[in-house]
Amino acid sequence: MIHSFATSHGDPFVAAFAERMLAQITRPFYEMLRQWIYDGELSDPYHEFFVHEQSSKLEVSESGIARPAPATSVWEDKYKLEEAMIPSIIAEEFARKIFLIGKSLNFIRYGCGDSAWVEAYCRDASRELQYGDTATLETSIDKAYKTTMARLIDLMDNKFRLFEHLRALKSYILLGQGDFIALLMESLAPALERPAGTQYRHALTAQLEHAVRGSIAQYDSPDILSRLDARLLELAHGDIGWDVFTLEYRIDAPVDVVITSWASTQYLRVFNFLWRIKRVEFALGSTWRRCMTGARGVLASVDNRPGGDWKNARCCIAEMIHFVNQLQYYILFEVIEARWAELQRAITKPNATLDDLIQAHTKYLNDITHKGLLGKAKSGVREEGFSHQIYYLLKTMLAYKDSVDGLYSYSVAEFTRRQEQSARQETGLAATQQRKRRSALVDEGARADSPFPIAPPVALSTASSADSVLPPLRQRLEDLSKSFRSRVNVLLGDLLAQPDADMKFLATVMNFNDVYSPRKKLRGGKGKTPATAAKSQSEKESRDGSKERSREAKGEDADKRSAAGDAVDGAKEKYREKMDA
Repeated sequence: MIHSFATSHGDPFVAAFAERMLAQITRPFYEMLRQWIYDGELSDPYHEFFVHEQSSKLEVSESGIARPAPATSVWEDKYKLEEAMIPSIIAEEFARKIFLIGKSLNFIRYGCGDSAWVEAYCRDASRELQYGDTATLETSIDKAYKTTMARLIDLMDNKFRLFEHLRALKSYILLGQGDFIALLMESLAPALERPAGTQYRHALTAQLEHAVRGSIAQYDSPDILSRLDARLLELAHGDIGWDVFTLEYRIDAPVDVVITSWASTQYLRVFNFLWRIKRVEFALGSTWRRCMTGARGVLASVDNRPGGDWKNARCCIAEMIHFVNQLQYYILFEVIEARWAELQRAITKPNATLDDLIQAHTKYLNDITHKGLLGKAKSGVREEGFSHQIYYLLKTMLAYKDSVDGLYSYSVAEFTRRQEQSARQETGLAATQQRKRRSALVDEGARADSPFPIAPPVALSTASSADSVLPPLRQRLEDLSKSFRSRVNVLLGDLLAQPDADMKFLATVMNFNDVYSPRKKLRGGKGKTPATAAKSQSEKESRDGSKERSREAKGEDADKRSAAGDAVDGAKEKYREKMDA
């Protein structure tokens, strides 16, 4: 009320009297304000200032030792702005600027350990503040704001290397350093195939150092590389090394003001998701190279038996590789790179504050985890995203890869069997030529109980045992292929139904040639997941084709028995001709 008299009363005498009175009344307030904006210290014994200092928090570790809260708590929780305590002589926006100046100075002094600069700044810039000198007050506040913010950002950038840490997180945790990740996966693959209980952290760390030395990562700062470490997640029954391996990037104060513990958890989520995709890409790539190499050697020699199966397997593996490549491109480029460019613009703009950096980094992580992990929103409530569907698709791809490896082993065994059969046939003929004097036993030698048994009956027995392996393997490959396509159809249908343009784009590039038929998730029952819907559809397709497969199998068995009989008769005739010669 007195302030209103001093600024708007019509009587000059009353206005001047009110102004002289306020100059005396507000002297303690302006003294607290001066200490706050020039020294970063709060001197308010009677709680009259609009900045309130909260009681310091101590964190109790697992060992029971109390320690100060991390820097995030110092920045976020040490001081609070009490809006109800803001006097009428100061606008609310002006009060927020004052609050940020003092908080930054306090953080520079205690969080960054640069008290010398704060004391020098206080000596050079401090001046007396009083009521009525509004122009001087605004000039002092603006100058203090710019100086303090510039110093704080400079410390975070040059002394504590905040921006380098952000780039390192993108390169190593978000898999932006391609050559390093490829070499790391190649080095770790044999060890990670073993059970999780047999993994040792020192062995993983050695492979991590090998990947660093063998890639361009070796030229990074030693401080950056020393923070990178390999660790194992909590073990569960049946886990292998791929399921528990993760990379860790350690963050110290005061950088943890921006890269908080919550942010580290988000980075870990994205890394585990991308690592799982990379694992599938590595496995499919290895199988594809084996198929292409074997097609010119072993597989070409046995093309008459599993040749059609190999054609279908190569087509399905190509589909899976295309799916994984498009998914990786979407996450690494359409999501991470685009959001990284936005983060760079936000943290390098003029007059950026530490709060601006925190908000920009938080938005960056939220966008990555939402779009990168294929999250979806409905009616303002966050639902379970598509990561569950992706998980089962990746699991199906690994199962298909294992089945293709089984088919390759069968083909190698078939190739070996034929080589052994040919060798036995040549050995039998040589032995027969040495015993021409026993020509009377020609008819007897052609029988299976002859001292000189010929190869076809033996091959027939071996082929019969091999025939019991191929049909189940062929059925397994067919079922997994149908399950993969069914799940992809469901995923694409759900992505196309999302309002987000980037997710629709992902569905479009995955189905650029319309080879799939996208359909939305089946709603057959409450809580029915996409995995259940895809499995039901796959089982239905399997039942529809069961009768036809049964008829084909019977026809193949009859053909095989007829061919085997013809082979025996031909071998007998050939044996007689050679003996006569």
